[in-house]
Amino acid sequence: MSWRVAAWWKLAVWVPLVSICLVGTSLLAPPVHAAEAPPLRYAAPLKVTQPAAFVQLPLPTAVYAHSQQPGLADLRLVDANGQRVPFALLAPREDSIEQRQQARPVALYALPPGPVGSGLPPSIELQVQADRISLRQRGVVAVDGRRPGAGWIVDLGEREAEQPAPRQLRLHWSAPAEFSVGYRLEFSDDLRRWHRGGGGQLMALPGREGALTQPLVPLEGERSRFVRLLWSDPAQAPTLDAAEALTEQRDTVLQDPPTELRPTAAASGSEGGTPTLEIDLGAVLPLRDLRLGFADGSTQLVPLRVQLRLRRDAPWRDVTQGVLYRIERPEGASVSPPLPLGVHARQLRLLLDERSPLLDPARVPVIVRAQLASLVFAAQGVAPYTLQVGAPFTAGSVPGPLPIDTLVPQLKAERARFGRASLGEFSEQPEAAARAARDEAWAAWRPRLLWAVLLGGVLALAGMVWRLARGRSH
Repeated sequence: MSWRVAAWWKLAVWVPLVSICLVGTSLLAPPVHAAEAPPLRYAAPLKVTQPAAFVQLPLPTAVYAHSQQPGLADLRLVDANGQRVPFALLAPREDSIEQRQQARPVALYALPPGPVGSGLPPSIELQVQADRISLRQRGVVAVDGRRPGAGWIVDLGEREAEQPAPRQLRLHWSAPAEFSVGYRLEFSDDLRRWHRGGGGQLMALPGREGALTQPLVPLEGERSRFVRLLWSDPAQAPTLDAAEALTEQRDTVLQDPPTELRPTAAASGSEGGTPTLEIDLGAVLPLRDLRLGFADGSTQLVPLRVQLRLRRDAPWRDVTQGVLYRIERPEGASVSPPLPLGVHARQLRLLLDERSPLLDPARVPVIVRAQLASLVFAAQGVAPYTLQVGAPFTAGSVPGPLPIDTLVPQLKAERARFGRASLGEFSEQPEAAARAARDEAWAAWRPRLLWAVLLGGVLALAGMVWRLARGRSH
């Protein structure tokens, strides 16, 4: 066979194969639309309720449910003339920690003059009632004159294990107007065994602009209930009238409170013998935490495990586990904190402990909190405004939101002046719906057309090969 015949043979085989590949690729590709920006499938009216230069719209879950692209990338805001309005997405701020000082009155018991032993002096009576300890002062103890008292016993009171220990004592006195005296501290839990602590100086000095005082006694994180304050020189000590325990409290301040949701939970049989509840949130949402809405007056305890998934056909994966409870007590109910989640999820599944009673979601609702974003836009153009959303990846590019720092250059100062807006109900746009229907029909027919083209190409190629082989045999 000459080189020309071999070249024609290769050409006859490879040209149909390349043609089949090109046709198949064109069939698999999405249809190309002439419009530069695709019409979005859903629209909702936006009403400005508090006008300002920049307006903030807290996004409801309906926006997440109608969005078809990750990160709400298919949002568009237009005015009454259809002109685009620049906007940005504002993420929720992180919670801040606020420290504050809490003052609580404490009981004082004067010590008699003279040396102090390891036990209680005769002037103080110890009373034990059930599991509670209390002290009582017997008679009147001299705290001034030629033989002033040696010091004081301070009862900080009973404290729960989770409560922080006092950091300082603040002392109040009535006399004298000027003094300076040292002290040392001892601590005990049972008023029998004492251990040494620190010491310091109290003073009151007169001045032109008022008295300079130092009334604070550091406790250095000591968790003992009783404090014994002993004067270095009782003759120079002040007459104490009252004392307060100062505790540092750390409170979490919600900068942007999360949105509370009560989705419908449905029993879904059991998983390996474990009763389960499934929750469909309707959209992929950024979840903060989860709790159960126990009814007042009831004591319930529910151990559970939480799973999530982003799609209905995705496997479940574990998120967290814990115990949610409400325990009724005479002094009030104790309620467990929510289970922290900190994840994005479309569906949740609660796996209940088989040793606990079945949970009726109709009586004990599942409550989740989501940290939803806000939309901030410049109040330009002609009102009213419309928020559009809903463009699949095959529809083309949608100009997304601007960076928040680009839209609002001085965000921290401008945030307090933001206006407010509310969003109406979403409706489907006819043009976008018709286009989506055509795209879905094309997607349904595309595999069939591809198989038809491939089959036809294979048959044509087989015919060519057969003819060439037959020609060579003659």
